[in-house]
Amino acid sequence: MSIEPSKIRTFGAVHRYHQGPGASGLVGEVVASLGRQPLLVADEIVHGLLFGTAFASCRARGIDLRWVAVRGDVTQAAVQALVAAAREGGHCPDVVLAAGGGKGVDTGKAVARELGARVVVLPTSASNDGPCSKAFVYYDDAHRMVSVEFLARSPDAVLVDTELLVRAPRALLVSGIGDALCKLYEGDQVRASGGLNLFGGAGTIAAQQLSVACERVIREDAVEGLKALDSGTPTPAFERLTEALVLLSGLAFENSGLSLAHSITRGLPLAAGTETTLHGFHVGYGLLVQFILEERSDEFMVTQLTFHRAVGLAVNLAGLGVRDPDVATIRAIAEGTMSSPHLKHFQRSLAAGDFEAAMHRLESLAAA
Repeated sequence: MSIEPSKIRTFGAVHRYHQGPGASGLVGEVVASLGRQPLLVADEIVHGLLFGTAFASCRARGIDLRWVAVRGDVTQAAVQALVAAAREGGHCPDVVLAAGGGKGVDTGKAVARELGARVVVLPTSASNDGPCSKAFVYYDDAHRMVSVEFLARSPDAVLVDTELLVRAPRALLVSGIGDALCKLYEGDQVRASGGLNLFGGAGTIAAQQLSVACERVIREDAVEGLKALDSGTPTPAFERLTEALVLLSGLAFENSGLSLAHSITRGLPLAAGTETTLHGFHVGYGLLVQFILEERSDEFMVTQLTFHRAVGLAVNLAGLGVRDPDVATIRAIAEGTMSSPHLKHFQRSLAAGDFEAAMHRLESLAAA
């Protein structure tokens, strides 16, 4: 009997999620439930933030924690070098602590897959939806995406220490808002087009409702949550916003799928100036382009532009660092976007010209 994936509803999730002030102190307890030879994969800055607490927490349970330093992009060569370092002296790490921002977490996941180890993620910012996901990305030495890869299973645990996250740079939290804001709208397009999620099955009611909750919390708490960065102390709004950006957004994108907002991130790197702009800013801009291609009303677009401005997201190409958003630049972005595998998750077929027109329309709306 053959199985049709589109008829099988599929849901996947991180095994355990812990969030709150001081959550990194739970490392020892979590590691002890998974193995005996933990390895922290992180850069030197994150090592300074986490290693002392994590080491003491592990030592209290009779476990020694080792560290290998992340340097540079998530490349095949860099990961293999870290795997070799992890195995020096006959060590065989069975739990990897993937720590840091997007780069650190992805590197840790890649190392864990090579080692066949369990995965505990410790994000130090709420900059993206990766911590709860089994996905990670390989790049080349020029920071061009090479491939999207997957762990054999979802992370075993995610520890979100909001005392650390509230001290992260503002741009990282804004990036997380941009990356999460699209989840309901991209998921709706995937569901309407009969697309599959990242687990290879159809979406569930649970996934759709998680997307709704993610959207609601961001709209209600983003502005207030951002204010917590001024005092450096987690507030209830910051805690709710963090959960939306890390947990709800991560579960929503894996269990729903992606559409146009993420598709345009394939084309934006072709425009000079965008290379230093964080992923979530690209996605936030892409969501506005998706709204235009969905033929949303002018009133709806004004509301979206107002919210983007209120939280610090870009509303045009200049906001992403594009120095000269001329016709040729917009055409290059549009043509690059056509390489995205997520384009099939939309209510109609699109050509590069559709993206060109939508981006020109957005430039006009943002200037009004």
